[in-house]
Amino acid sequence: MVTTYSLIDKIKNIAGWLDDKEADLLIATTLMACRQMPEPQVILEIGSYQGKSTVLFGSVVKEYFPEAKVYAIDPHEGTVGAEGQGLHTTAPTLEAFNKNIHDAGVADLIELINDYSFNVKWERNIALLFIDGLHDYANVARDFWHFSAWVIPEGYVAFHDYSDYYPGVQAFVKELLDTGTYRTVNRAESLIVAQKTIC
Repeated sequence: MVTTYSLIDKIKNIAGWLDDKEADLLIATTLMACRQMPEPQVILEIGSYQGKSTVLFGSVVKEYFPEAKVYAIDPHEGTVGAEGQGLHTTAPTLEAFNKNIHDAGVADLIELINDYSFNVKWERNIALLFIDGLHDYANVARDFWHFSAWVIPEGYVAFHDYSDYYPGVQAFVKELLDTGTYRTVNRAESLIVAQKTIC
């Protein structure tokens, strides 16, 4: 039997920013989304970096929902941070991302979209949308609204870096929750999960 611990342990050596409590909440949210939503369930990730959360999603669906699919959108240019607070550029991440998903044995469950999210034409229902691209208000809002119409009723949206150090993320999530179209489900460290309440 696969345990939460074993899934989290699987991503320990992948570079990225996702602590154990956040990983545990992502696992629980993925399980809820896939159990509650019709097949084939779609998990859409915006911002993959080297694949830490991607491997986590892929490992959950491989074990429990092999009909599900994970889509990972990232230009893999190595740019991280938030506009207006200082962007940082690391080496391009595509090679590391591909190696990590292959080494984890989940590459066949993941479709890489090597582009900016706003360039992606999307036409699939989404059970879980994970927003972890650039962490300023404008980019978080653009990422969300570009895909929000495809989040199915009672589907989930998770925002990473919902914290004082990225006030733009906090501001956007607060505005979204204030509309009443989403409600908070849970939070762990800087990860907040919301559920869509209406069509």
